[in-house]
Amino acid sequence: MKNKTILLITLLYGVFIYGQDVVCGTIFNETFDVDGAIASHWEEYNTSGRVTVEGGRLKFNHNIEMPSAFRNFSPTSSNSTFSFDVSATRASVNCQVHLVSSSGKYLSSVALGIGTANIKHATSMEDGVPSGFVASDPAVGFPSNKNFTISTKIDFASKKVDFYSNGELMTADVPFLEDAEDISKIDIQLLFMYNNNGQFYFDNISLFDGEENRLLLISNVAAAESLLSSASIGTIYNQYTQSAVDDFQLAVDNANLVAANCDAASSVIDTAILELQTAQDIFATTRVNDPVLKMYNGYGFSGAEHDIYCGYYNGGLGEYEDWAVSFKLEQGYMATFAQDINGLGFSKVYIAQDHALEINLPDDLQGTISFIRVSPWYPVGKKGSLGDVKWTSQDNYNSTWYYNWGLGMTNQSSDAQFVPMAWSKGDNYTSIESMKTVGENMTRNHIMAFNEPDNSGQSNLTVEQALEAYPKLLASGLRIGAPGVENIQYSTTKDFFNDGAWIQEFMDSCVTRGYRVDFIPAHDYVRRSKASFIERFKALHDRYNLPIWVTEYNYGNPNMGSANLTVEKGYANIKGLTEALEETDFIERYNWYYFFGANSGIGGVTGGELNITGEFYRDLESPAPSYIQEEYRQVTLGVHEFDENNNILIYPNPATTTFINVDYEQLSLSNDMVIKIFDSSGKELIKRKGAVRQIDISGLSSGLYLLEIISENFNETKKIVIK
Repeated sequence: MKNKTILLITLLYGVFIYGQDVVCGTIFNETFDVDGAIASHWEEYNTSGRVTVEGGRLKFNHNIEMPSAFRNFSPTSSNSTFSFDVSATRASVNCQVHLVSSSGKYLSSVALGIGTANIKHATSMEDGVPSGFVASDPAVGFPSNKNFTISTKIDFASKKVDFYSNGELMTADVPFLEDAEDISKIDIQLLFMYNNNGQFYFDNISLFDGEENRLLLISNVAAAESLLSSASIGTIYNQYTQSAVDDFQLAVDNANLVAANCDAASSVIDTAILELQTAQDIFATTRVNDPVLKMYNGYGFSGAEHDIYCGYYNGGLGEYEDWAVSFKLEQGYMATFAQDINGLGFSKVYIAQDHALEINLPDDLQGTISFIRVSPWYPVGKKGSLGDVKWTSQDNYNSTWYYNWGLGMTNQSSDAQFVPMAWSKGDNYTSIESMKTVGENMTRNHIMAFNEPDNSGQSNLTVEQALEAYPKLLASGLRIGAPGVENIQYSTTKDFFNDGAWIQEFMDSCVTRGYRVDFIPAHDYVRRSKASFIERFKALHDRYNLPIWVTEYNYGNPNMGSANLTVEKGYANIKGLTEALEETDFIERYNWYYFFGANSGIGGVTGGELNITGEFYRDLESPAPSYIQEEYRQVTLGVHEFDENNNILIYPNPATTTFINVDYEQLSLSNDMVIKIFDSSGKELIKRKGAVRQIDISGLSSGLYLLEIISENFNETKKIVIK
């Protein structure tokens, strides 16, 4: 559907707000309100029936043919502004929009997505067609599924044009391509789309003339409306108060009144421009950015205090480097601390989802912090979407987060949380510079590492290659996921991992090397019972005590030899697996891989429409938050002493074996006894119920830990050392 909140530079506001039939200087204005065949005053050529109106937009549907269409109108030689809204389903494309005179001469041409997926303009003619396309400096990209308003300001006196994207000047004073005396035609040619498959959408195509200051006012109003429409209202970081929004909206409304008054004097327009700019400057200062993290250089929040705002602090902390001992973090925020720059050395993520945090830092971080990242925390549901947040042009996934196997967003207009992925070990995914860029984006909480490293057709990495590249991802400061393996290689019948299981070798090495891993993604496409399906992921969780993300799953995979099913059979099994994931507490997130064809019986779309499985996944409610608030034990091992009584004996201690033994001397045991092991940051790593006498510690690295035993009438804590 059309986004009527983002108005173009040229359309304006009399039509939208005041119900006028004609905006000052309107030559034509196309809004494509009726779906179906192309409007009668447009003419399609090169193809037939591939240029239509769908969802209130002019749609160019590409295949091996090149759909094109033009529109003639009464010639005008007045200084004018031509504008249109545009988006495409792919980034690697070439769609050219030409302005042509009544004598067939070209004034200007814009190419969308050409070459390196940028917006470019023609600089010359070659064999009678626009050529020599160049990007602005800096270049403006043209990612898929993002709406742009492209405008061309035409000056017949100088025979030059200025190009704008979303109200921002891209390039000024570009000479007409030919000596054109007027404008009488717009010509749109869709010349290329990657894989000969995809769509371009145009809306709000218009042309009008006007004086310079009126055009500037209209442009400024459009930019202000766009800012207002995207402003988040609230009291946390990057939001605006309701009163500030109301004040700015009043200023925009006043400017709209002047813009809609075709008889307004030039001095009145100039005053409106100045008042709107002043209101926008004031509005910018109301954006919330209060300090949300308080650092203290003493234990127990004592000593000097230092305020930290949301941001990415990679070194450069000045006198506050190697300073903090304890901190307080407001509810609704996430903070990452690391010993060294680029997030290296010992690091820890703290999330204040359910309540504010007051933490004495673990020994490894006390007085050693050189890296801090603080951002809002965005709670989401378990259910995610893959590649985008749309099934078809009409249906969305009803999900609150998504990923697309890359570092950049697919759908920048979506409210769904985006999770970047460093797909492989290449520098374009894992460079420190890329990770800094990811970390500086305050709308991110998570990053995933390496897609199916155990699959030769995907990232195809040895464990050693992955371990070499993985630490660079820490420079993002985000909550980080292990590589998402295709096969967990865990046998539910024998209850152990297979020898050489990729994920076990990787995770065990991370434990040994001290690399932070915050969650473990994994895939599963084998046709299994619900119990067996969940049990494999439970093995990962139990071994490393980390939440699991099932980032790809389905009931089989036709590409791996799975026989086709009826849609009803596929639905029954996918429904069962999905409901099991939603109900399992250690599963933090999941994504159904719904891209298989209609004949497979396990895809989400049949004949371009959602089938019963797709409708089930869309309609399944997956309430936030999926993250379970971690509780942090408030003990610093290097500071406090523990009761060294003999009620409980732990041996060997220090431990050099894969097990430790627990001997309960002179204790009456109870069924409600619980044993927990915490690391030095206070994170619970192991939990066992009952009077357990032997505990597997093979998944723990060398270091100092707490072992706590709790029962109805007894509580004792011991230090244990693992060598």
